[in-house]
Amino acid sequence: MVGWVLQVACDVPVAVSAAGVFDYAPIELNNTPLNLAVPEAWLGHTVLVPFGKQLLVGIVMGISTTSEVPPAKLKPIQAVLPFVPQMSGHWLDLVRFMAKYYQRGLGEVALPALPIALRVAKNFVWDQTTGEMTLRTGMRTWRKWRALPPSPALLNVGQALNLTHAQHVVLDDLLERRHIDLRPQLLFGVTGSGKTEVYLQYLAHVLQDSADGQVLILVPEINLTPQFAARLNARFGMETVVTLHSGLNESTRLMNWWRAASGQARVILGTRLSVLAMLPNLQAIVVDEEHDSSYRQQEGVRYSARDVAIYRAHQLNIPIVLGSATPSLETWHNACTGRYGLHRLPERAVKGAMLPEVTLVDVQKTAAQDGLSEPMRRTITETMVQHHTTLLFQNRRGYAPVFYCGHCGHIHDCPNCAAHFVYHSTTRHLHCHHCGQQERVPKTCIKCGNADMHPIGQGTQRLEETAARLWPKAIVRRIDADSTRKKGELEDAFADIAAGVVDIVIGTQMLAKGHDWPNLNTVGVLDVDSGLFAQDYRAPERLFALLQQVIGRAGRGQQAGRVLIQTAFPEHPMWTQVRTHDFETFATSELAVRQQLGLPPFAAHALLQVAAPELKQALAFAQTARELALILIADHLEFAHVTINAAVPMNMMRLNRQERAQILIECPSRPRLQAFLAQWQGALVAQKSRLMWLIEVDPAEI
Repeated sequence: MVGWVLQVACDVPVAVSAAGVFDYAPIELNNTPLNLAVPEAWLGHTVLVPFGKQLLVGIVMGISTTSEVPPAKLKPIQAVLPFVPQMSGHWLDLVRFMAKYYQRGLGEVALPALPIALRVAKNFVWDQTTGEMTLRTGMRTWRKWRALPPSPALLNVGQALNLTHAQHVVLDDLLERRHIDLRPQLLFGVTGSGKTEVYLQYLAHVLQDSADGQVLILVPEINLTPQFAARLNARFGMETVVTLHSGLNESTRLMNWWRAASGQARVILGTRLSVLAMLPNLQAIVVDEEHDSSYRQQEGVRYSARDVAIYRAHQLNIPIVLGSATPSLETWHNACTGRYGLHRLPERAVKGAMLPEVTLVDVQKTAAQDGLSEPMRRTITETMVQHHTTLLFQNRRGYAPVFYCGHCGHIHDCPNCAAHFVYHSTTRHLHCHHCGQQERVPKTCIKCGNADMHPIGQGTQRLEETAARLWPKAIVRRIDADSTRKKGELEDAFADIAAGVVDIVIGTQMLAKGHDWPNLNTVGVLDVDSGLFAQDYRAPERLFALLQQVIGRAGRGQQAGRVLIQTAFPEHPMWTQVRTHDFETFATSELAVRQQLGLPPFAAHALLQVAAPELKQALAFAQTARELALILIADHLEFAHVTINAAVPMNMMRLNRQERAQILIECPSRPRLQAFLAQWQGALVAQKSRLMWLIEVDPAEI
């Protein structure tokens, strides 16, 4: 027995182990070349370990000469897995930072970063014939990857587009600062200003300066990857570019992950999870649409991929560029106060292209029939006559958000959640968009038995039906999560829009960002008034960004674009900045309000969220947690400025048959809040509660 132990991270809840690491003995194994005399050689290796009555995949995060486990009870690891490259020290440090900052176990951060086939213990089996370990699924992909030639040291970079003067100035400034100013650099450019081309030419310089360098480009949503990947492939060659996101089939994701982790792939394009990819030679990071809420992970570890990317760039001393037409207020504040560099692209890149004119349609004066006002219908008709495309933005899937009994007024709700069922006409089912529950449409009201059942309100399916009826000769395409489930459907729809063969496009926020369709001349915005009065303090910021992104789809070619927004509140002050595309005035006003109220970025927030079968159980645990927090504050002078708010039900109180409560924690100092949370979480783990709870740092919603 050697005189040290391996500290292995396994994917178990923080309530089981606050650190998320477990001690194992490093015994001699037939399948490993590791030298037991060199403990550090084990760091970063992926191993198979016994955990209770099962086997788990884990990653060696540390070495220790002591253990709280008696030597006789210290279990040995079972195998070192040959299919996962040894994780670098930088990658291990990134995992440690995320676990500490987001108050989660090391394994909860590290293991989800691996493809599914490499983190499920049952997928690893011993071949009795060869005596070697194999994969149940993925072995063919492994052999294909092993047979690939190395990536070329010299990239054959494709033809770049001509830049405008403003693009040239920004590119030259970014390149000049690349080695001397490693602050995050914000590229603030209006929609259609050519930010993507600046990214590409910037990354080309980075790759040409490093024989084996890698670059990472983050985009907020999967549907943005096909168009972006096509440009990357054309510029850098398909053999050097990989995409990483959850929409890939497992064999493709395995291949792409291996190529990235081995350094074979030079250009990595991905959604938020790719920020945790093992990239041994990373030289630069670009975060496109940095403001987008999709960068926030909503399950498991609640991290911000943008913030993790910023930390990763700082950790590696490499440049990072954040791009947006509507930066997050945190990013904008950092740019205005000098913490970030700031670069502007104030005009569209296409010569003569202007930002579209925005018109408000007061639906209190001009009633909307079937969701469309008379000015909206007239403008759509004019656009079709001119052989251009109209985008109708309706950020609500399904046919109708409410299914209603006209006799007794009963509304059909999801039995699992505090939410109405959404009626979907294509399946004739009621859907819950929160937990996935589906039910057949009842023939009679379940409360009174009457057959007077009606869908109330409008979603994309109903709008599609209306458009087909009003313009029977038009080619209408609906694009949302329901209409693009099959492989290739989304790409085909985008290709049709780009080719100009679609007259009317109906869609959700899937269409709001990143797409460049020169023939799209008109945008109609429907049903966004609820965002003007939402409870969450971030709601105005999200609505302004969403509207500017949607508006930005219009008039990106030579034809001037036009935008109509239907609203019942045309006097609301936000519309002034929306109509003039004035982000800076909007941001200044919002930041002043936040500073006055002590809200981020002028303070740090965390949430304790508790889920239980009954609300009283969730509130009781939350109240206990609050009392523990108040004791900590009383005992530690450094926590004096931490504020613990009352335990309250969450806005969506019931989700997936669990009642939910929360406590908001506030502090003007982020380091002090972090120190407090670490001690508080230890006290909560010691409660050994069977309820589900978590601490969310920098919550996206309150």
